[in-house]
Amino acid sequence: MSLRPSELEQVVAEVGSKLTGAVAQKAWCPLPRLCYLELRVPGRSILLCLCAEGDLSRVSVAESRFPTPGEPAPFQRWLRHELTGAKLQGARYREAERVVELDFEREEVRRRLVMELGAPGGLLILSEQGRVLMLSGEGLGPKRNLYPGAAWTLPEAQPAQALEKARQSPSRLVPEEGDPLPFSHAAEKLLGAKDQSSRAESIRRRLAQPYRARLKRSSRTLEKVRAEAGRGPDAEKHRRLGELLAQNLFRLKRGATQVTLTEYTEEGPQDVAVTLDPKRTPKEEADWHFHQYRRLLRGVEQARHREAELAREVAHAQAALEQVERMDEAMLLAQVEVLHISAGSDATPEGRPFKEYVGHTGARIWVGRGSEDNDTLTFKVARPWHLWFHARGVPGSHVVLPLEKGQEPGQEVLLDAAHLALHHSGAKGEPRGEVSYVQVKFVRKVKGGAHGQVTYTREKTFVVRMEPERLERLLKSRHTEVPAP
Repeated sequence: MSLRPSELEQVVAEVGSKLTGAVAQKAWCPLPRLCYLELRVPGRSILLCLCAEGDLSRVSVAESRFPTPGEPAPFQRWLRHELTGAKLQGARYREAERVVELDFEREEVRRRLVMELGAPGGLLILSEQGRVLMLSGEGLGPKRNLYPGAAWTLPEAQPAQALEKARQSPSRLVPEEGDPLPFSHAAEKLLGAKDQSSRAESIRRRLAQPYRARLKRSSRTLEKVRAEAGRGPDAEKHRRLGELLAQNLFRLKRGATQVTLTEYTEEGPQDVAVTLDPKRTPKEEADWHFHQYRRLLRGVEQARHREAELAREVAHAQAALEQVERMDEAMLLAQVEVLHISAGSDATPEGRPFKEYVGHTGARIWVGRGSEDNDTLTFKVARPWHLWFHARGVPGSHVVLPLEKGQEPGQEVLLDAAHLALHHSGAKGEPRGEVSYVQVKFVRKVKGGAHGQVTYTREKTFVVRMEPERLERLLKSRHTEVPAP
């Protein structure tokens, strides 16, 4: 459903011919593969949309934009720093590689904004020398081996047969007569509404997911607890048998496996067959039934209290789900920040216990926010094979480098993590310091110690000389945090 090659060619050609010389006034990056540029032309402002998101990929002129989270994404900060005040010099569409390029210039400093449309897709800002200043789009760096400072190269070209087939698809853009940017507006009409509805439903799913999980978990537990709460008759049966055995100890023979005793009830005397354990004495047999009676009775009482708690949890989850389902598109899009949470991550809409930075080759580096969050990061979020860093001999944040199992980190990534460990410690501002690192599985909490207090073994320690340029790059790369909705 994304723009076809013929449609992209029409829009990009229109942007290049009619918006050249426009000044970039503002920039937004509400989502990793979506950005907006406010371009000023004489008498009016144009909101240029660049989207590299799969079936929603397009270049268009939008009437409105997606709201941005409270704290800007690193790519948004770079966009504003590098492009604000710059003039658009030209636009190109490379059909074979599915790449759109926008050239900007400000005070003889040239920058290029690149949008890659092929999977995984993403956005990049390039220097005049073609070096990557910043990139946005999960997977773009690792899959293309792109990272800040790397030389950008074109993606692999599509096969000639696929290109020829794509060229045969006619344009669906219907320009309106008298519109100064007819193809750009037509592109937004074609995909803009679908983009909003699609992302709104994604937000709805993200918001509902923790409540659905809680409802499923609590309902399953509630079913088990109700079964436990219903074991009162079993407890009563053990009491009756215990009393019956205690009244007839003289009738029991050790080693017997069964005995028939007379129980006197309101309906009259009744014969009761009682199964015996031949290893127990008659008194032990009676005591065993009394023990089972007390055990089951305690379990029934506890289960009834737990049943009430679970029933409240189920009701709360159901009410929250109903509230999410009632939210309209505008209300959902106002919470666009939840789409920044990576699928499969441990983060939830309630927030994350760490700040995330982007290191060499696009590696993620997590830094605990505080003492309690250090515990959560190290012992709940991090995996045993992840690398754990800490400034040696001084208090500071726990730093985790998430790796694939068996992956060996490069020296540059280790230095990046070590710089962040020193910067977020009592050694902040010092020109050098020692940093220890070890796999998370060798980190242990101090029994009875304060939050964040740990011991570790099998560590490696090295001296780090702080590099201001490296630290500045890391701090600028900080990923958007997820505020509570």
